[in-house]
Amino acid sequence: MAASAALRALLALVPERPLHARAAADNAGSLRVLEKCGFRVTATDRGYAAARGAEIDAVVLVLDGG
Repeated sequence: MAASAALRALLALVPERPLHARAAADNAGSLRVLEKCGFRVTATDRGYAAARGAEIDAVVLVLDGG
């Protein structure tokens, strides 16, 4: 299953809105999937990413109701 299809399936199961997401600013694939599913960028941030073991630039997104 493609990432966009998997996220759409999850969103169908989780009716609560708004939903918030964060992705590394340099992760174009994740950002593209989130935006294709209706999330919109609301802010940028810096924070520690355990997977990278370093502080990174991040993008904060929201999916509003509707």
